[in-house]
Amino acid sequence: MTEDEIRKTVKDEFERLYKRVFPTFVMAGGAPTEKHGKSEFCVTTQSAQGFHFYEDGIGKIRAGKNFEIYSGNDASIGDGKVTGEGGVAFKVECKHGRIFITSKASDIELNGRNIVLAAKKNIYIDAGDNVRMRSGSQTDILAGADMNFDSGRELFINGGAAVGIHCEASFIETTSGVDLDIAPDFFDQLSSFYGGSPIDKITKFNDPFGGLDPDDPDTTQNRGG
Repeated sequence: MTEDEIRKTVKDEFERLYKRVFPTFVMAGGAPTEKHGKSEFCVTTQSAQGFHFYEDGIGKIRAGKNFEIYSGNDASIGDGKVTGEGGVAFKVECKHGRIFITSKASDIELNGRNIVLAAKKNIYIDAGDNVRMRSGSQTDILAGADMNFDSGRELFINGGAAVGIHCEASFIETTSGVDLDIAPDFFDQLSSFYGGSPIDKITKFNDPFGGLDPDDPDTTQNRGG
């Protein structure tokens, strides 16, 4: 590069550079960064804590140990008496993209009078080990269409006083995999859960691919394969 080209490059990169060093922190802006383009306003402490904002619209806050936000000291905001009432004391809103929360080494806890999870489409709960739900009084699970319970090993239903199973529009069917070995032809006629088209419900649950052929593009396209 010629001297003039070097001068122009330095001018373009550092023309808006601001940096001031204080005893315990540095305040800077306008400098190029390795990952996020030009910095806009950055405050960094001597222990690498601080907050950074970049011209590309990225903002970062870092604390070495813990980071706390307090709000709602003014009681006039109102707590409400039932779920959904009360003023909003702390709000996180994302117009585009995802909200991602992770705890790499410990737990995530949500504590409140009531906790509401509301999704326009689906809610997924996936655990590497166990999922446990417990309520002090009553637990209601309601489905607008079908509801399925499937267990890879045992499924146990226990009632301390009574257990009731009711079907409003048809018979109640109880089946066993042993029945298929004893009288398969008779069992196909007896139960509507076997021999359905295109895939019967019980076989679908016991199939790791949900009854779909993983090598068949005509079937895997329905599950995103």
